Amino acid sequence: MELRSFSSTRQRTSLPNLTPRNFTDNSSAMSKALRNPLILDIIFSQLNNFDLRTARHVCREWGDVGAGLLGKRAFFHVNQLFRYNGSELYQVIPANDKLMRNLIIWDDFNPSVPSKKTASVITKLFSELSSNVREFTREIAFYITLKKFAIAFLNGLRTLKSTTKIQHISIFIQSTNPLVDKGRIQTLRKLPLQRNLTSITFEIPPPIQEGGSGIHAFQPLLQVLIDSAPKLTSLDVTASFLSLEGCRNLKVLKFLFANCNHEECHNFKLASVATMLTSVKDSLIELELGYADVHVFSIGLIHDPQAGRYLDVPVMPNLVSLTITPLYVYPIQNFFDEKHFPKLRNVSLKKHQFEVIQLSSHLLNLWKPHRGVEYLALEARDYCRDDRKFGETIVQLFPKVTKLEVALSQCEDDVNEVVEPLKVLKLEEFKLVLWHVNVASKLVKVLRSLAIWKGVKSVYFKWGCIEKADFSASIQDIILYSRGFKRVEISGFVARDIVKVIRPIFEASGAPVDFRGGVYRNMNFVIMVGGAVDL
Repeated sequence: MELRSFSSTRQRTSLPNLTPRNFTDNSSAMSKALRNPLILDIIFSQLNNFDLRTARHVCREWGDVGAGLLGKRAFFHVNQLFRYNGSELYQVIPANDKLMRNLIIWDDFNPSVPSKKTASVITKLFSELSSNVREFTREIAFYITLKKFAIAFLNGLRTLKSTTKIQHISIFIQSTNPLVDKGRIQTLRKLPLQRNLTSITFEIPPPIQEGGSGIHAFQPLLQVLIDSAPKLTSLDVTASFLSLEGCRNLKVLKFLFANCNHEECHNFKLASVATMLTSVKDSLIELELGYADVHVFSIGLIHDPQAGRYLDVPVMPNLVSLTITPLYVYPIQNFFDEKHFPKLRNVSLKKHQFEVIQLSSHLLNLWKPHRGVEYLALEARDYCRDDRKFGETIVQLFPKVTKLEVALSQCEDDVNEVVEPLKVLKLEEFKLVLWHVNVASKLVKVLRSLAIWKGVKSVYFKWGCIEKADFSASIQDIILYSRGFKRVEISGFVARDIVKVIRPIFEASGAPVDFRGGVYRNMNFVIMVGGAVDL
């Protein structure tokens, strides 16, 4: 059977050295210890999934403890349990109940399953495993390509009724066809209430996000799931529209609007966003608002800067964290202030690289000073080139910020002028990301300017392209001025031979400089290869 881990890779830990004597002698201290579930839990928790599966074959005790741990952190591929023998569906082997905690289901089965019966088999999975799923399953990840499989999935959930303990359902649309199932979708019946379902993830791939009609085929599936979960606390979705009227307990909402060309799809309207937020205004703690199809033409033609006027916007008394990507899509006026977000502490704003706006003016038109914000992250392009009052705007709007992350580009000549006003903030942590610094003296100038700042400081120079002789002449200055930083990272065009020479110099100095590239010998020989450059 296949177990797929969605967790981070664990460091490989060797199994204990077992000899026939110390393990077969049930009275030995070693044998007793290695059969104690409490001790095994500690040992096995250090193993990766491969070693954990191997350990389960040692003995029954190890098999039971290992199954429990695998069930908690790995996804069990239930498709592999079923085959067809002629016209009969049968289960190949029984599954350990502890492995049923996290399930993964695809619309791709063993070759013995006729393609015309795949949808019905998805439904039968639930009925065949109903007792196991109701009692042991906590999470289901479902990968589908066609709407008929979405319907089959819902029909399978209906067979379980409302007695399940499922807490999280993830739906991943796998099709790359933007027009997949573009016809009218049938009205889907409601699901029995899933009283333990608290989290839903719904992802649509970019080919469907970018203006296709295919998203409409799967939208009803998402809405039926949402409506079945009265205790929903977390929702991370890509959608063209949502109704959250029944989500009175929702704490986390990550909404990525995806455009849809289907005649029945809703167009993007800030009024609809305001209505959606009103339904969950009292419960939300974390909110992310995004837009999946932002191009230079859509920003200029689709989104009216005046669209955010005169909206009936809600007060969100418990919201702590707010993320907006990109800024220009959500120009809701008279909303971003202490009155509407009295508990707001964390703000992350991203300006799309194609947005032709002056950031300071944009923020000043929408935001009022907020003295509660402690963490601020601003990621954008062309701050310096178009807007030298950017630093002053941050100080004016967020005077109590203690942790600040800023990403700038196209500002080699005036970055210090832009960030200098930030010195008045009592920053405990400051992270600066600079794109496209292509002259070594500019890099040194930034480090020298920030070296006297208090607090924990980090600078990331990304996608640099500095000539080797120029960079080599500044290495000692970089080492000198970087010593007061937590981290200085230099990356960009990668010439492996140059990295092999320069990287050891920084490592030997003890300076916190992580040199990864960004230096070339001769621009005529720079060849782009998938985001990296070999010289």
